[in-house]
Amino acid sequence: MTDFEPIDIDSLPSSPLPSPPLAIALQKAVALLESLSREQLEDIASGAGKLEYRPGPVRPIRREVVHRPSGVDVAAAAADINRLVTPAEVADYLQSRSAEFTVPVLKEIARALGPTVNGTGRTKAQLRRDIVEGTAGFRVRSAAMSGGAWAKP
Repeated sequence: MTDFEPIDIDSLPSSPLPSPPLAIALQKAVALLESLSREQLEDIASGAGKLEYRPGPVRPIRREVVHRPSGVDVAAAAADINRLVTPAEVADYLQSRSAEFTVPVLKEIARALGPTVNGTGRTKAQLRRDIVEGTAGFRVRSAAMSGGAWAKP
């Protein structure tokens, strides 16, 4: 067995908990060391072997979303939708303007309508459904719950 130098306790970090990236890196390093044979560990301890860091593949850079003018007044469209009472009216409104309400425009409208509208759909149909459900559909469901079977006598 190889003689190891004692660890100077004063040289260890005083922080009780490592930062999250350091903690994760330490867990991975321990897992790697545990997978080595006794001989490999002895080589590393004696300096005959070494651990080496190799960076992984380069992460793709996220591009900023470029908003191109669509010619659609998104604020006015959102106001029109908010004035409609039933889900069918909202669906008809969106369908009637289907040619000008492209996917990017529908996403802008969804953002303008607020947090009850999910704007992550990928197709026109998904976005129209989400707009209907997040506006008039949401109001209808809320009214049914507050004035329906849940109402106190």
